[in-house]
Amino acid sequence: MKIPTSYLRMTAIAVLTAGLIGCGGGGGGGGPAIPTASNAAITPPPTTAVPITTGAQATNTTIAAAAFQAVNGAGLQTIGNIPSLAGAVTTAPTATETTRLMIAEIVRRHAEKIKDYMGSAPVAGAQIVQTVPCFSGTETLVVDDMNGNFSQIFVSCDEGGVIFHGTISSTGVSATVNLGSTVGSSYNISVTATITIDLSITTASPAAVLVSQGSFTFSVTSSGTMQDDGFGGLRPVGVTTIVIAGPSLLASDGVNREQLSNFALTVVDDDVTVATTINSGSHFTYANSASAINGAVTVTIATAIHYAFEGAHPDAGVIEITTTSPGMIKVTFSSVAPLIMVQVYSDTAGTSLADTYNTLTWDQFEALI
Repeated sequence: MKIPTSYLRMTAIAVLTAGLIGCGGGGGGGGPAIPTASNAAITPPPTTAVPITTGAQATNTTIAAAAFQAVNGAGLQTIGNIPSLAGAVTTAPTATETTRLMIAEIVRRHAEKIKDYMGSAPVAGAQIVQTVPCFSGTETLVVDDMNGNFSQIFVSCDEGGVIFHGTISSTGVSATVNLGSTVGSSYNISVTATITIDLSITTASPAAVLVSQGSFTFSVTSSGTMQDDGFGGLRPVGVTTIVIAGPSLLASDGVNREQLSNFALTVVDDDVTVATTINSGSHFTYANSASAINGAVTVTIATAIHYAFEGAHPDAGVIEITTTSPGMIKVTFSSVAPLIMVQVYSDTAGTSLADTYNTLTWDQFEALI
């Protein structure tokens, strides 16, 4: 899921976890003070329904491209050696990779950190506060397993050219970890919580400032079998399912603003096939302040969106785009020509086909918004 960095990402906040991976074990009571970090509130974009008009190819394909952008922002992007829920070592993404990380990625990595830290206090119910230096600035983890809270706070934290500033925190955390002890034995891991994000990310190459703010619930479950890791230990190999749902998630690059609202998404990451799927039935309302859209559409995953290992684009799936006005846009992705097919219907049910556009290349499609 290699997404052009020119796109505004609803979920560029996922890169914050890159700075968390190297964080060591926690200290005990009497630790450092807890810092605060926040960003200016994002004004929501216009949410007026964008009309779907048959015969308007430029408008309808642009709407389709914007919806695809939002779908990618909701999906899971694997960058480098992604951590499993059992705590595999990971490498931080480069600056040019940071804006390709997605909402399911932040949730999965955040769940990984929760699994590692919750219950690790030397005294039951104790609060752990750990501050570690970045190249400049700081990063602080606050673990309160008695009350089920977990926070990560970045104060102008420079991680090799990517600067994080803000807070990501979870409340009502529940974590269950059952790992097998022999090759072939089963494992099961589950983490659930309500997550709140207020984070800015600044990169020099490409030059960008991205801010994301919102709150939603999540659950991350992983199951499979333990396998030999090649170093005398074990690693889990299986399927991880990320479920997120919430009323609003905002993002801004200082020029355009985006919003996912009333969203419910299920993303499945398969360690065996190394493929990612955004399940059918996932849906959200997407609003964008860019002049090409300047309004909102409703997006539904009609057929699961599938990304093969290292696939730059989906090789299967269908999304349906509707608004409050009559009409529907259907976008079909395939591994064979036409790779992208945009169909426009005059009715919301998608029974009266009016237009079909299937001559777009991926470069043309992604350049529309």
